[in-house]
Amino acid sequence: MIKKYKFVLLLFFWTTSNTYAFNEINKRQIYIGCYQNSKQYLGTEKAKKYCLCTVKKLGEKFTDDQLEIIFSQKPEKIIKDTVFASEFCEKDI
Repeated sequence: MIKKYKFVLLLFFWTTSNTYAFNEINKRQIYIGCYQNSKQYLGTEKAKKYCLCTVKKLGEKFTDDQLEIIFSQKPEKIIKDTVFASEFCEKDI
């Protein structure tokens, strides 16, 4: 099950990779990318909860500059650096 969430997390990073700062606009874009990719696996309500949680956890750990570095890496490294958020939020839903 965790592999599915890692894949979803990677997809929403890819859909938002042209925006790097973790300001309010980019939080929204990350959420939208996450939601669009997660709802097919989780359904609308669970996807909403999962994505809000994931955005919050990423924002608690990373600064704007750190996220820029993370999003510029290879997909495998992005997953490795952000898996904590998907694993935490998977338990929350």
